[in-house]
Amino acid sequence: MQTEYLVGGGRSRATAIVHLCEVTLGQKIDCTNVHEAYLVQHPSAGPMFAFPPVQKYAGVGGTVMEHFCSEVLSNEGIEEMSLGADGWPIWQMPGHVHLNRGKLQELKALGDILIPCAPTNIIISVKTEAAKERLLYSANSIEGIGFGFFRNFREFHTTSRMALFKRMSFSAIYMPLSTYNDLIAHLASEGTTQFNVNINGKALCRPFTSFGEDLRRIVGKSSIAL
Repeated sequence: MQTEYLVGGGRSRATAIVHLCEVTLGQKIDCTNVHEAYLVQHPSAGPMFAFPPVQKYAGVGGTVMEHFCSEVLSNEGIEEMSLGADGWPIWQMPGHVHLNRGKLQELKALGDILIPCAPTNIIISVKTEAAKERLLYSANSIEGIGFGFFRNFREFHTTSRMALFKRMSFSAIYMPLSTYNDLIAHLASEGTTQFNVNINGKALCRPFTSFGEDLRRIVGKSSIAL
């Protein structure tokens, strides 16, 4: 998705957009208000910026989405790791790593954010409002998490689609509470709630509100707890 932001380009500008959303809300962005923060910067939804950016720039909205997720992780106690002079992350726990920075950029095709844990690290694939096939294939051969501001629960509601997400190594997919509630209501009406399950026997599709607690439980530990 391409979104027009009135601000310059680059990683620092994406961070600035997230900060302006935070200022508008008047509170830190965490798993309880990240969707509200997302709506602030949306061109046709939500409240307007309290302090709008002043420079016009047409940028890729996905970069801002990644920084929303990173901001949530940091404010939930899993801070972003900084880079050393050699371009490699300075490992600290609990922490997360951007795969679009430094020497780990060569792994960017696998996902957007890395969460260290055993037996394999978790890769978070961040999306905007639609999962489409891009999300489904982003966790191939690795253990993945989906994080997106998905609007349509029907991208996740069939038993075959839930089975495919599990087969493609997704342990969890996080979405706005409204989308999640629509999904859960549909599954209940169809009698298919039992198919919303991951390889660990826990829920596959989950609301943003459980993201922080879930990730704190596994970072530096075991992904089986997810």
